[in-house]
Amino acid sequence: MDAQEDRTKSSTESGKDRHPHAGAGKISLKEALGGEATDVHLFPSASSTPEDAPLSGAKARVRIGGVLGPLTAVDADVDGELLALLNNPPKPDFSTGLPSGRRLRVAIRTVCSGIAREIFIRVLPETIPPVFGKLAHLLPELASVTPGLVLVSGITGSGKSTLLASVAMRHLELGAHVVTVEDPVEYLLHSKTTTGYASQREVGLDVPDFASGVKMSLREDPDTIIVGEIRDRETALATLTAAETGHAVFATVHAGGCFGTVDRFLSLVGGNEFEAMRLAGVYLCGIHVTSNPAEEKQGLFVDRTYEIFRSNDAARTHIRDRSAHRLWQARLGTSEKDWKLTIRS
Repeated sequence: MDAQEDRTKSSTESGKDRHPHAGAGKISLKEALGGEATDVHLFPSASSTPEDAPLSGAKARVRIGGVLGPLTAVDADVDGELLALLNNPPKPDFSTGLPSGRRLRVAIRTVCSGIAREIFIRVLPETIPPVFGKLAHLLPELASVTPGLVLVSGITGSGKSTLLASVAMRHLELGAHVVTVEDPVEYLLHSKTTTGYASQREVGLDVPDFASGVKMSLREDPDTIIVGEIRDRETALATLTAAETGHAVFATVHAGGCFGTVDRFLSLVGGNEFEAMRLAGVYLCGIHVTSNPAEEKQGLFVDRTYEIFRSNDAARTHIRDRSAHRLWQARLGTSEKDWKLTIRS
């Protein structure tokens, strides 16, 4: 065996040792959904057809602590209502709850020209982590209903939805009317005060699309508006209008960094001089979230790093000039601790 093969074998064996379920052989879906798993992937067997029960002969992968590990079999010992939804989903992407109170986000896809189905389940935390509290010293605007636009980016599973849900709960505690437009609704928001109230809209069920949901929300006297994802120009323009009219608006976009959130949003609204002037006129913040698995003696953890950009006079000038690629210059002379924070969970 050469050195490269030896390193590969060592890495593989080490990875197996680190994974909590390495060599477990069999685990019930009920256990996976009720434990520390963040994601469950169910793949069809070679002989599966769309008419088969969703768990019939399924193979599984489970992600725990950021590590995806193989599981050789899955029991069908699962809540009957969930099983019925998996067998007859209301739409390809939906969310649901378990009797335990945990929320699940489910995506069902057909594969091999429709001859079989794959199921991807995101297991949400039982309670919404108060992420905003740990970020408050970097971005106190999160802990208050501040008019403006906060754009959040990050890869799937990095913690964007958790951050927005945490902010929503804080605003509810302040007595705000929070309107969300999501696809699907993930966390159920319940106010602990007598004045705070959440109106949650799901695309495809309550509103036809994100843009319509945002426009409709403006006629509902909201304080805070949360947009699950900005995918097109219409949604971007509606979101910008909401921020201009005195609302605290939070939304996610696909971007490679906190500066990229602004560049991406500018390209979505059209990138012309008029839209750039509009964007420069609102309070603007970009947050990029990354997550990495970390191992300690106590077990596997996830390190989430938040990198923050907030507009200032220099940044607004770059935005007006449509030079978003120069936004990094607005950070010159600052310390990393002023715009970057890592939280272990």
